[in-house]
Parts: sequence; C-alpha cells; structure tokens
Amino acid sequence: MGTNMNKDHNSDLEYIRDRFRSDGIMAPDSLNEDRIMAMISGTEPSEAEQKTFVPAAPKKRRTLKKWAAAAACAVVALFGVTGVYRVLNAPPDTDLVNGELYTFRNQSEISRLVNSLSETTSFDTWGGHGDLILEDSEMAAEDSADSSEAGMSAKTASPGSNAVTDASQPDHSDTYLQVEEVDEADIVKTDGKYIYYVNDDAEVVILSAKDGETKRMSVIGSEGIENYIQDIFLKGDTLVTVGRIYDEDDGYAGVVTYDISDRKNPVLLSSYRQTGDVVSSRMVGDYVYLVTSDYVYKGGRTVPKVYTDGEYSDMDASDICCVPDPQKSTYVVLGAIDITSGAQGKCKTHAVFGASEDIYCNDHNLYSAAFEWDSDKQTSYTRIVRASLDGLNIRFNATARVRGAIKDQFSMDEKDGCLRIATTSQRDGMDVNNLFVLDESLKETGKLTGFARNESIKSVRYIGDKAYVITYEQIDPLFIIDLSDPSQPSIDGEVKIDGFSSLLIPAGEGRLLGIGYATGDNGYGGEYAAGLKLALFDISDPSEPKVLDSKEFQDMNSPAQSTHKALTVNTREGWYAIPYEVWHTIEPEESDVIIIEEGAEDAEVQSGNNAEVMMPSYESRFETGVLVFGAEDSLTVYDQHRLDSSSISRSVYIGDYIYALDAHGEVSSFRFTR
Repeated sequence: MGTNMNKDHNSDLEYIRDRFRSDGIMAPDSLNEDRIMAMISGTEPSEAEQKTFVPAAPKKRRTLKKWAAAAACAVVALFGVTGVYRVLNAPPDTDLVNGELYTFRNQSEISRLVNSLSETTSFDTWGGHGDLILEDSEMAAEDSADSSEAGMSAKTASPGSNAVTDASQPDHSDTYLQVEEVDEADIVKTDGKYIYYVNDDAEVVILSAKDGETKRMSVIGSEGIENYIQDIFLKGDTLVTVGRIYDEDDGYAGVVTYDISDRKNPVLLSSYRQTGDVVSSRMVGDYVYLVTSDYVYKGGRTVPKVYTDGEYSDMDASDICCVPDPQKSTYVVLGAIDITSGAQGKCKTHAVFGASEDIYCNDHNLYSAAFEWDSDKQTSYTRIVRASLDGLNIRFNATARVRGAIKDQFSMDEKDGCLRIATTSQRDGMDVNNLFVLDESLKETGKLTGFARNESIKSVRYIGDKAYVITYEQIDPLFIIDLSDPSQPSIDGEVKIDGFSSLLIPAGEGRLLGIGYATGDNGYGGEYAAGLKLALFDISDPSEPKVLDSKEFQDMNSPAQSTHKALTVNTREGWYAIPYEVWHTIEPEESDVIIIEEGAEDAEVQSGNNAEVMMPSYESRFETGVLVFGAEDSLTVYDQHRLDSSSISRSVYIGDYIYALDAHGEVSSFRFTR
C-alpha cells in the first residue's frame, strides 16, 4: 500500500483546516474523516467512532451540529463529492512513528485498509519458505523497523530439551521441544500412567498404559464441542485441546480445557475461540498461547472475532495494530488462555495486521514470521512481529523484516534480548544464505550474508553463542557460525557430507546429531531422496568440525525428517527412537525365469525352441516400525523393531516399554532396554 497516498490524504485534511482558518473559522474537533463521511452518506457513526468525538454541552448541540454540517459543506465545495470520497476513503498511514506499531482508532480505519488491499494486492505473498525467491544482485540495505519497547532479556533456549545428558529424566517420554519449559502441542502426550492421543476421527483417546498393555478409559471430542481436534497439551490433571470449530458460518480455532482427574469421565471446564487457521501454539506455565492467521476481505468480516463467556464479539480496534505497508488482508491473532481459571475462562486477545507462517516462542517473547514480497525491488523478505508475554498481559510491540525466507521455527532464536534468524535468498540468480542479528528494538545489529552460494538452508540449531546451519545442493555442509559478538557474526568452520540433515539435535557435550535424507543420483544430473540418513558430528572444535559417523537406510522414511515432535529421547538410558516405514523391493532371481513352449497346455513349463520367456514380477513388501539407536562416539542401531501396523506417526516410552501409535491411533508396544 502506498505511503504517498496516505501523505496526500493527510495533507488534504490539513488543507481543509487551513482554508477554515484563513476564513476566520475554527474547525471543530469533530472535523475528521469518519464524521464528515457519515454526514455525507447520511449514516450515523458507529459507537467506537463516537468515542473519538469531543462531546458538546447539551445547549450547544444544535450549534455544534450546524458547525459540523457547515464543515462538511465546505469540504464538498472545495473538493467536490468525488474528491471528498477519495480523501476520506484513503487507508490510514501505517508507517511506524517513533518505532511504535500503528494502533487502529476504530473499525472504519480497518475497513478502509482492507478495502484498499482488496483492490490493489494481486500477488499472493505466501512464499512456501523460499520456494519462490527472486532478488537483486546486490544485498540492499535491510528495511528493519524498530520499536521503542525494549524486550526483556531472553532466557537461553535449551540446547535441546531432552538432550541425552540428564540422568534425572522421569521414566517416561516428553514431547521433544525447541525451548526448555515452553511446551508445544502434539498429537500424543503421556504422563507415565496414561497415553493421550488424537485419532483419525479428530478425537482424544485416553488409555491407561502399564507393562506394554493398554486399556481405553474415555474419549474426548465426540460431543460436538469441537469439530476437529488437531493436537493437545497436558498438565497434571488438565488436558487442553487445540482444534477447529465451525459455528455461525465462520471458522474458528478453539482451545478447550478439561478436568481429567477422573480419566474415565473428563469434565469440560472452559472453551475459547478466535477466528483464523491455527499457525501454532505454546504453553508457558499456566497459560496457553494460540496463534492463528485470519484472512478477511472487502465486503465481509474485517476484524477478528473471539468467543468468550458464551458469546461471539468483534475485537476492539484498540487491541489491533498494524505492520508498515501490509501486503494482504490477514491478521496474526494471538490469544492467551489461563488454563487454571476453570469455568471463568480467563483470556485475552490481541492482533496485528500482517501474516504468520511460523513462530518462535520463549518464556517471555513470541515471534511470528511470514514471507513477504517487495514488488518494487522484486525481492523476498521475512516479516517478523514480536509480542511480549506475561500471563494474560500480551502485546505486539515491535516489527522488522530481513531479506530472504526462513526454513522453519528453528531458523529463529533469542539470546540476551537479541533475535537471531537465518534465511535463504537469491543473488545473481542463485541461492545464498544469511544470518541476521536484531537487538532488543529489532534493529539490525549484525549480519552474515551470502554464504553457501547455490545452496539453501535445510536445518538450523542454536546452542549458546553458536549457530549450526545445514545447507544443501548436492552435498551437505554443516556451518558453525560464531555469534559471541552479535555485531560481527562469522563462520568458525565447516564440514561436508553426502545427503542432508533436516533436524539437528544436541547430543551431549561436543556432539550434534542430524536426522535427514540420504540422496541418490537420478541419472539426469540431479539427486533424489533415497532414504533416511543419520549423521553424528563432533563440534568440540568449532574451527574443525568432523563427521564421526553416518548411517543410511535405503527407501526408509520417518516423520522425524519433517517434524521434531516425532523424535523420542530417553535421557536416562541414552537412546533415541523414531517411527519409520520402508518399501522393500525384491528383485527376481535369474533362476526364477520361466520358459513356456508355445501351445503348451495348462501353461506347462517346457524348454526348447519357439518358447516364450515369462519374467517374474518384482515383489514389494511394506514394513513399519520403530528405529531405536544411540549417538555417543558413533551411531549404534539397537533395534529396528518391525510392527504389524499401518504407518506409525509417534512413539512414546513408559518404563521399559515403547508404545507406537499408527495413523489411525492404534497402539502397538514392545519391551526395550539398552
């Protein structure tokens, strides 16, 4: 959206006021675009708009009305109806002022912005994490916007919650997390006595689990409270579901809280809803934070809606802010829900006009990131919006953008108040990679740009003052980047290996585990994903990282290649487990060739001249199970346990038993001890 239009709009209003003053007429405070437009159109201003007017004393209401009417007539006389319509329907100027995000005054401003975007935006800004990136040949100065809100010092992200180093780990698995003490919702949770999973009917099934045996206790979600449960949180005797709800001809993301102290009879405590599609969610202490992406359009709903206390309502304009020059009619909606408030359902919602595709969250800040396209520069960017978190006290307080697109949530990390973010962009028609450091005001304080030309980022992990970045084109380089001086990021060292890792896991002192893809030559000068690959790196000397070991599993795939939540870590015994599936193709032996003589009855096997050769077909066999392995000084496969099940999505352990859940929610188990 053009800033010039907004400046013209503001100058037009100033011109109107100047003309009033030059004629010796003091324009009343009610001379604003909302009031005049209402008079011209013959409509009454909304309740929210009326709050912006200065009330007059009762005896002067008629006089004030005459003054306002005279003002409207003067505007029409000066500019004509068309000119007034253009001026008063211009969207608000959303540029940052003193680093502050623009906060809307009323719904009229929001409607005008939505209308302008509906009319002018023709490019779909979803970028698919770098699938479409066209950039200038030179790295231009970054358009980083700052905020006057200084972020609190960040708690260092865990170097891998559940990394195999802590012998005090409880005797059951937890969801593998990016940041310590910041829980992430998943389709499976366990507390050591029960397993809770979301089945293919979008219901939560509660099972008791002991010594490899399970028993169904109850099912949540089939009563119509939610249409589609996507994943869950678990805290003590409280279960929280996150899912989709369709009501009042609109779609909502829902957070529903249950008391499960009696696992056979869960009790509904509270239900919260906000418009939009679920981007992600986090739980910090007693609070669940839900992020949705809410698309609105001209002629329809223009503000997010929330459901509290049994009623739907539009969000207040004062709880909605805007990034500079938004590209499409989408909100990032952030809801905070107190899961201990019971039937009171305490919650708070804020929104920012922008977009969201991934989030990074620690215990006090949440960062939302989305692809943006600069049509003037023909350049891709990642738009970052930060929200502060303090229980129900949430607020969007800063924004910035950096060149290129991120891979996933692990591309971002905060340490000592600085956000570190890695992106892939293009220069001279080829991929290049970058790492930016933004300070507490989201101003750029340092950057490393243009490394690993003709490759793209496949995975990132931050550990302390180091960033570990995997890029890939035909080989897999691991870069170690020193961030101890935020103003001057630099590459310490690198090491190369075939294939690439899509997930990096801290695996103890000086060790880094990679889970990813083995690759093969497709015969046309390119490569294809040929199976699962594990890689173990020695990172004890950042200047000379080494590949300690690697293992490939041909034709094998695992959900852990695309989501960290599919990884199970046993810190007590020092092993990892991931679900797998593999198609085995068995080639026929030469001795299996059958020769059938022409005319032979009942396909009797004959030999000799005029015979037809019948080649046996290839045989395929599908296998699914759980791969259990260790990663110390080498990679050790402890068990490739095949299970008679359909595709397995998750595994958990309780005591000496591993429980595997397939795509339909059926449970298999086996005993494993190292």
